[in-house]
Amino acid sequence: MNRSTFLRVATGAVAATVGVALLAACGGEEAADGAKPSATPASAKADTATPASATPGSATPDRAKAAFTVTHVGGPTTVLEVAGLRILLDPTFDAPKKYKSGLEKIKAPAVGADGIGAVDAVLLSHDQHDDNLDDKGRELLRKVPVVLSTPGAHQRLGGHVTGMKPWATHELTTSAGSLTVTAVPALHGPDGVDRGADGEVTGFVLSGKGVPTTYISGDNASVKVAKEVGDRVRKEIGPIDTAVLFAGAARTPAILDNAPLTLTSKNAALVAKDLDPRKVVPVHTDSWNIYSEDLTSLVKAFREQGIDGKLVDLAPDGAEKDLS
Repeated sequence: MNRSTFLRVATGAVAATVGVALLAACGGEEAADGAKPSATPASAKADTATPASATPGSATPDRAKAAFTVTHVGGPTTVLEVAGLRILLDPTFDAPKKYKSGLEKIKAPAVGADGIGAVDAVLLSHDQHDDNLDDKGRELLRKVPVVLSTPGAHQRLGGHVTGMKPWATHELTTSAGSLTVTAVPALHGPDGVDRGADGEVTGFVLSGKGVPTTYISGDNASVKVAKEVGDRVRKEIGPIDTAVLFAGAARTPAILDNAPLTLTSKNAALVAKDLDPRKVVPVHTDSWNIYSEDLTSLVKAFREQGIDGKLVDLAPDGAEKDLS
């Protein structure tokens, strides 16, 4: 779509999202619960799962080989269809409400949990904060055959969740294809800060034969960490085709003196310029009261870096967009 259309969509999508206070911030080489580490994540076959991609409501085999799509539900919640798999990121399906943590959801998801269809795997950046895993999202996890997240999430949510430390891998296989999920580092705050268990968060990389290598940042705020991930992925896997960047610059005076806990618009653009993907999918900028920046500022930052043409129009409207 052209730039002016994107800006109109972006402005409409974020008119109500610039945040107030955030009391609970949004968010090693061995994996908990069976995922094995690897120095060569491109070829590792540590864990193999056989999700339900051949079941009704999921990606069909005849479509799977060509399909590479993205659907934005709202906030960080996004569906990627690739290699015959339907992969859900950070499920949040509650109606607008306030949470005990102080967070507030201010917009309903474009698609409810009962309308999302069959999901083969959930990639959960972390479970500690409502804006990445809300009440209905927690209910949905129990119905999904594979849930990949942090070691801490495995401990808190139970054995159904596979905990993965950085650079551990997990292979997802269906009758239509397969891909490798690699957990990658993410920093839920400024460089040099260790927030302990509350800040534990992971990103992911999807790769494999015929799979567009896709970086999913999770709630990472660090350009340095993203660059280190990109350098290793390019060396061991190959060029990054698509980057799903969690932006929005979440802030709160109560945590780290109001420092950004997710990528600012400027830093998202710097990450994209360094990784140089073919496409950038921006999420985590709407539907919650936590954001200090929005899609409009993100488009501006990307334009300033001369890379706004990489951006995928991703208003949280539940519409499937082609990434191929």
